[in-house]
Amino acid sequence: MASKDNRVTLKIEKKLWKEIEILIESHPEWGVISVPEFVRRAIDSEIRDRKESETKRVITLCLSSENEDKSRKDP
Repeated sequence: MASKDNRVTLKIEKKLWKEIEILIESHPEWGVISVPEFVRRAIDSEIRDRKESETKRVITLCLSSENEDKSRKDP
């Protein structure tokens, strides 16, 4: 018995497809061989970046030496 295919189809404009093809052809060092592979990698990367950004916090520090002018205002 054949396993069920759980994939779905995504349609993109031909212009975008052609732009991706040109990128793939001009960058063989990326190791991407098809537009669908490029799109899968791009989506995976976007999801990973968004998940990671949820757990990161930004801390702004103003470091100065003890001899520095004390009249300086913090940003």
